[in-house]
Amino acid sequence: MSDKSHDALKAVEMAEIEAKEFGFYWEHIEQLTDQIQSECQEILEAWQKNSKEHIEEEIGDLLLAAASLAVFCQVDPHTALTQSCDKFKKRYTNLVALAKKDGHSNLKNQSFETLLYYWKLAKNSC
Repeated sequence: MSDKSHDALKAVEMAEIEAKEFGFYWEHIEQLTDQIQSECQEILEAWQKNSKEHIEEEIGDLLLAAASLAVFCQVDPHTALTQSCDKFKKRYTNLVALAKKDGHSNLKNQSFETLLYYWKLAKNSC
């Protein structure tokens, strides 16, 4: 993860802490999960309008809300994201090996069901 990404996650963490100290904070986790669901809906709406600028803005809002959720749960957002990236890399490496073992040179032009099949296999074998 780049220093810039780490800095952005740290900025969210510091802003959430400052806001909480001022009395502007989330009262319970459902408020955050509702906010995340709302941001997902806004991404879909921006996607339907085919507005890259709006999509980028809404994805930024989703990432901010996810980082805020991490802070609320007293989890370091950088550590959580780094661990998830590492987990994805491990599973993806396993997915490639499983697909190649079955004779696939790649999974281009395969159905989504096939992709999901290999993802679940990779996930379950890690």
